[in-house]
Amino acid sequence: MNRRGPAALFLTGALFVLSYALGTPGYDIPGLPWVCLAPFLALAASASSARQAAWRGWVAGTAGSIPIYYWIAYTVAVQGKLGWALGGLAAFLVSAYVGAYFSVAAAAAHRLEDRFGERGLWLFPAVWIAVEMARSHLFTGFPWILLGYSVSGSGTLRQAADLAGVPGLSFLLALSGVSVYLAGKRLSGGAFAKAAFPLIPGIAAILFLGLYGRTGPANPSGLPARSPEIKVAVAQGGIDQSVKWDPGNQRATLELYGELTRTARDAGAQLVVWPETAAPFFYGWEAGLSRRLDAIAAEGGIPIVFGAPWYDPAQGGRYFNSVFLIDRRGVVLGRYDKRHLVPFGEYIPLRSVLFFLKKLTAGESDFSAGTEPALFRVEGRPVAASICYEALFPGLIRDGVRGGAEWLVNVTNDAWFGDTVAPRQHLAMARMRCVEFRRPMVRAANSGISAVIDPGGAVVASLGLFRRGVLVASLRPVTGETVYAKTGEIFGISCSIIAIFAFIFPLRGPHGIRRTGRENIGT
Repeated sequence: MNRRGPAALFLTGALFVLSYALGTPGYDIPGLPWVCLAPFLALAASASSARQAAWRGWVAGTAGSIPIYYWIAYTVAVQGKLGWALGGLAAFLVSAYVGAYFSVAAAAAHRLEDRFGERGLWLFPAVWIAVEMARSHLFTGFPWILLGYSVSGSGTLRQAADLAGVPGLSFLLALSGVSVYLAGKRLSGGAFAKAAFPLIPGIAAILFLGLYGRTGPANPSGLPARSPEIKVAVAQGGIDQSVKWDPGNQRATLELYGELTRTARDAGAQLVVWPETAAPFFYGWEAGLSRRLDAIAAEGGIPIVFGAPWYDPAQGGRYFNSVFLIDRRGVVLGRYDKRHLVPFGEYIPLRSVLFFLKKLTAGESDFSAGTEPALFRVEGRPVAASICYEALFPGLIRDGVRGGAEWLVNVTNDAWFGDTVAPRQHLAMARMRCVEFRRPMVRAANSGISAVIDPGGAVVASLGLFRRGVLVASLRPVTGETVYAKTGEIFGISCSIIAIFAFIFPLRGPHGIRRTGRENIGT
């Protein structure tokens, strides 16, 4: 491709930033996810070297990430009370970190075209998935709003997530981006007759998602269609973060949730779910408050799933972010300890080096990570619990589903995000877990958005941001396993292997001469 002037380069970059960011959940402009990578590839391919492509990719990726992660500034500045200067810096650093993965993708795109010509870019979707896999696992992983989540708002297009998860959707969107880029390149070169051919794979990707979404299996083989429903309720307390951990407010918080629980019982609910740390004390250790919580279940005659911190005196004492199930007598039936903690929120990584930092959540000590999944039984049906950020990690949800869970519970406290795009993003990612594993989910959020979600990812009922109230809906447990539940990350791993092989194997030029870079050697 011809090298671009500064104005054209800026416009191409701006086109990518806008089309990429505005197509994500919370903005949800339809159509943009299918074309957003075309300008990104134009930036990479028109660079004079892989290094320049990497730099362009980092700048574009960082700029495109800021509208997605700007909420971090609010969390740090307002909820963390560290000021807007540090908040803005934190949002930029996270965006810059994500931008580093775009940098790798841009350099790889440049190298693919350099080695194979324009046909090499058909390998770019595999490279994109490899980069997303790295982002999802390196340094504990940060898979917040991968490309595939951009179709989470479409009831039709998201259904194929049960085949290869969100990575499968990302792959098809990247394939469409390559199609649009190559078609545009031919149009700009005057090859109008040939411009339609590169569009065929992109159109095929759209048709596949559309047809599968309308005709594919809505549920894995499992419970019969008339299996009994369970009527569940979510108590959304809307407790302000500034008073949540105030000892003088703890009893009032319990009484508020007690009132919401009685309202749910009167509406016919068989279970009430409270949000993450809805009980703002160490359950089981602070006797008076714990007895009152147990009494709420016993007086209402209804089981409660609730979040609370937990202290384990073993090994010198450890703290956990946990969720409990108590029955209608107030007896504890199960506990799940959060396994994937939020860095800097629930613990400080590299504590010996970063000893001067404090985590954002209450308390001086770091939380410890749980070690195993846990299944609760509600009305005889097994349910898997997850807490907040864990909804981003399909591997954690898969553990519960493969262990026999027939529906899901996710408790969270999105008050940290305020009225930003983040609560909507968080809900969108949780919805995709339902599609991937064909399980309904009850999602309880302190400040919203609480929701009951069906196995197809549709929100059956919800309570919006900063509303206090009770949400009651019915769900039908589901058994069986989707393709994605059975195969896990095999698709992503396969793409990563293909991407690696594309760069390590020597090539042969048009005359059969061994080739390793831009030029044939010895011709």
